[in-house]
Amino acid sequence: MSKFKSALNKALTASSASGTALIPEDLEPLIRANLLELSPLARMVPTINADGNIHRVVRRTANIGGWFEGEMTPAAYSQSTYGRRSVEMKILRTHGQASDFMVSASRSFTDVLVDEIDSATEGMADLFEFATLWGMSDDLSTRAFTGDGYQYTGVYGWVLEDAYDSTVLDVDGTIALSDLDNALDVTVNKYRNIRDMQYMFLMSPQMRSKVGGLQTLIRREVPQLEFEGGFVMDTYRGVPIMDSGFVRAAGTTTSPAVTAAVAGTGGGFALGDGLYRYKIASITMYGEQVAGTADSDTVTTATHDTVDLTWTADATAKLYAVYRTEAGDADADANYDLIDIIAAKTYNADGSVNTNVASYSDTGLTGLSTVHPMAASDETIFLIGLGQQQGVSRPVLNPELGEPMDALLKYVPLVETTDSHQFRLKTYHALQVPWGQLHAVLRRATAS
Repeated sequence: MSKFKSALNKALTASSASGTALIPEDLEPLIRANLLELSPLARMVPTINADGNIHRVVRRTANIGGWFEGEMTPAAYSQSTYGRRSVEMKILRTHGQASDFMVSASRSFTDVLVDEIDSATEGMADLFEFATLWGMSDDLSTRAFTGDGYQYTGVYGWVLEDAYDSTVLDVDGTIALSDLDNALDVTVNKYRNIRDMQYMFLMSPQMRSKVGGLQTLIRREVPQLEFEGGFVMDTYRGVPIMDSGFVRAAGTTTSPAVTAAVAGTGGGFALGDGLYRYKIASITMYGEQVAGTADSDTVTTATHDTVDLTWTADATAKLYAVYRTEAGDADADANYDLIDIIAAKTYNADGSVNTNVASYSDTGLTGLSTVHPMAASDETIFLIGLGQQQGVSRPVLNPELGEPMDALLKYVPLVETTDSHQFRLKTYHALQVPWGQLHAVLRRATAS
């Protein structure tokens, strides 16, 4: 941070006898360096050049198999099975303003602008990490989560889309090294062709300390790796562990209590008769939170079409996770299955936020049997593969010909008057996850 402030001060301070400051574009490398310092995840995920507003990737969904045959057996040629996945570029922006800033003013005003740019960069770093892990757009087809059309889908969404039943692991208790082994077994150890791909775990500092303590019991040391930029990461079985504040439920939930009421007169609810319980969990900028208080109602399939849910909106929510029990199940977290992830905001025609969402209609979607609400001490652990072909990568749309590929952020000065300086940080990008089942998510794990 001190290096950033020093360099930015130099860029903003008059650099010649005429009092002319360095050109604004010179700020962009400094801001990018600050972003990478604030969010190592932005450094770890490889960046690629997007081929347009819609970026497409071909993914192999099944390999060519082999078996024993006689020497004279005629060749039966085959090929792998392929599919196409598309991601839409999204714009991420933060706006800042330094009041009472004057170009010819004293250095103290320059310090204010330095702080404002640093704050905006931190906000963008938070958005990068949220979207990489939890973002949910409306682009999924198998699960058809409602999502939020202004977001792009992160690792969690693509795992749910491709292989929730095998790569979402419900720990439901204190973490053990065998849980991390299971995550590795359903990903890197299952597929021979990706064993050399770099992986990383994301977990809270408390969980990393717990895993390190478990390793010392059997190894008496925790191996570490040092990465470009000087940050050092502990490892487990050679996989680096990155700290994240976006994986642990907050101590006090902001998730709303829900009210459930059956509706409709024509019948046709997709599930059977019975009493269904519901919970809503806010997904904020810092991950999924503890679910709110449950409610229930009784469905008669000959009469009811939907179960309509209402709640008091959580202004901090970016998404909501909607959970439901099977008919007649007891009110226990392990009985609630995820049925949908929905937007927490509605938008005007120009894309500005309109209102906070506070309702949902369940038409009888099938629940995901391995995904249950989080308790106060729970957190999520991510195992993410990194690589442009099969792991996650970040397609970036370059708006200007010849712009360098590493320009994740662009600094745009807006209005400059005698008493203020306004600016914008922006980027167009998305997250490419060709094969969701190459990544794993461990849920409801505790460090105690």
